[in-house]
Amino acid sequence: MTAIVRMNRHGTITHWNAAAEHLFGFSELEAVGHSLELIIPSPQHACHRQGFARYVETGTSTLPETVVATGRHKDGRPIKIQISRKAFVDGNGCITDVEGAMLAC
Repeated sequence: MTAIVRMNRHGTITHWNAAAEHLFGFSELEAVGHSLELIIPSPQHACHRQGFARYVETGTSTLPETVVATGRHKDGRPIKIQISRKAFVDGNGCITDVEGAMLAC
């Protein structure tokens, strides 16, 4: 199953499917409304914030379409994941949401 996580342009999780619950250990109630940093290891928070902000402002990413990264399970253990992303834009061409599709590696 593919974990689907959607966040708004501020990095707040707005959608969390059952596969995301299974992969990361957080229930939908625990994840929705929280920062995506919930599933990002602490040492990577600043880098993620900068890259994500640049992406939603400019639509430009320094990452490939699909990337292998390390996520964080609820119990604190690292999880190697493959992520592909999709941006949602409004009528003005501004990114409103970003969705990540994730699989364990």
